[in-house]
Amino acid sequence: MAAATAHGALSCDCRCGIEKRVDAMITPRTAVTAPIEGEGLQLRPWDEGLIAQMAGWREYGFPYHAFDLAHLRDPQKAAAALAWATEPGPHRHFVVCEGDTAVGRVSVNLKDVSGLYIWAVHVPPEHAGLGVCRRMLAALMRALEVEFPGEDFVLSSNTFAEHAHRAYQALGFAVIETRWHFDREIAERLWKVSPAEREPIARHIRFHGGRWEVRTHVLKRPHGVPMETQPGPGSP
Repeated sequence: MAAATAHGALSCDCRCGIEKRVDAMITPRTAVTAPIEGEGLQLRPWDEGLIAQMAGWREYGFPYHAFDLAHLRDPQKAAAALAWATEPGPHRHFVVCEGDTAVGRVSVNLKDVSGLYIWAVHVPPEHAGLGVCRRMLAALMRALEVEFPGEDFVLSSNTFAEHAHRAYQALGFAVIETRWHFDREIAERLWKVSPAEREPIARHIRFHGGRWEVRTHVLKRPHGVPMETQPGPGSP
């Protein structure tokens, strides 16, 4: 699984993940990504114009740095990202738009062994606090419930992404497991940050077996569970 966030990690903290991927063979679940509309948003496939918008998003920095997208300002990296996001396979990648403005992104693995696995949940700082995370996930899950009836949803999120967890819980997700996980991006940065920078997440990390690990929740939402999509002020 790949981790999720709403920067709340998923960015919405999203990327905390322990992704159990299966092979990416072409199957009936590798259809071209079609736009999804709902909750005042449109989830669109990646394209050059949307990538340019995402490249201009503000950044969170540590410990959510894995979701920052400034690297997309490099034309070669942008082209590689577009090829990755549009290649055939079990993953669908969406840029979330409100009107013509990109306000978030999210991906889903249709072939994860645990269920419909949502990952790379990301809302940039300038669009945080407006309920984008819960609205975009609600629109995505409603569409997938029609396409894949009876299947449950799963995501994973680092335990320090508490703001994102409130959004997930409002949508019917509940923690089914908490585990220690090696997250390469976080582990690499932990060697470089100061003790003061590390302190806010100190209770969520440990040095074990010669490497840094982060505590991660695995959350599940059964098919058809009611969702609360109208957040209060400042909600994820």
